[in-house]
Amino acid sequence: MNNKYINPIGAGVILGIALFISFIVAGQGMGASGAFARATAQAAYTIDPEFAKNAYAAKYLKHGDALTNWTVIEVIGIFIGGLLSALLARRFKFEVTRAKGYSIVKRFIFAFIGGILVAVATRFARGCTSGQALDGAATFSVGAWIFMLAAFGAGFLVAFLFKKQWKEVE
Repeated sequence: MNNKYINPIGAGVILGIALFISFIVAGQGMGASGAFARATAQAAYTIDPEFAKNAYAAKYLKHGDALTNWTVIEVIGIFIGGLLSALLARRFKFEVTRAKGYSIVKRFIFAFIGGILVAVATRFARGCTSGQALDGAATFSVGAWIFMLAAFGAGFLVAFLFKKQWKEVE
């Protein structure tokens, strides 16, 4: 089995074709954050059906079971596809990558806090990076293009602050 990664240009072409097909088949693009919002709304509704009266949650629950929505199924497919890819390429292993001096607990705490911040930010931004960059750019949304340029620009500007931490991994 070949352990090399797919050519990034080829992967980009495949992703573009998949995005085009998702617009045709599902009538929407391939963002991921909506899946987590829907799953959370469904879980809260399952615990307390009164939750459906919440104006924010109601939009996720108005068509019945939120877990049958396209984005939820898509994210499940992404997880299964990624797992199969890792298994087939013999790259699957359990590990926690972290910078030198970071304990596993500290790494998990920072990852959890970062995840919460990103989840909240995606709701304010009305979508995640994949939704903004892929779907927005494909539909020529000016806001999405501004977001992409800002995200990549910010990444390049602050990368030097964190790069040194990851040079020596325990």
